[in-house]
Amino acid sequence: MTEPTVPPTEAVDPSDIAAGLPVPAVPASVSEMDTSGADMGQHREGFTSVSFTSVPERGYDQLKDIARRRKAFPRDLFNEALRQFLADREAGEPITYLASRKGGIRRAMWLEDDLIEAMKAAAEQDNVTQTEFFLAALRRFAEKEGLDVEI
Repeated sequence: MTEPTVPPTEAVDPSDIAAGLPVPAVPASVSEMDTSGADMGQHREGFTSVSFTSVPERGYDQLKDIARRRKAFPRDLFNEALRQFLADREAGEPITYLASRKGGIRRAMWLEDDLIEAMKAAAEQDNVTQTEFFLAALRRFAEKEGLDVEI
């Protein structure tokens, strides 16, 4: 039978220790965050930050409001829209892409890693930009959910 291990303790004058209380371990040294990476902030566990251009500001804000009402993050709604769109596409449903609008704004968001790869591949197969793919997914999602959203 092995002895239980005791965390390392700092040398403390015994008269300073209350009877029977453990002595806290010396805090470990924490290294500084490496901020030299070019992609800092571009990846989180299971998610990657991507951006789309020409996203209509009003429609984007409407979808964010819908996500909040559903007690979800906007990224959850966008992930759901993309997954549904990919499934519809895989099932052979007719897909309509519209050219990206002029005057929209660039939006960055966190999407699931596997979803980004699937979207990139599908957009390439369909010979459209990722923005056109994303906007088509949002339009279809809004239509299927009966949402009055400007996309």
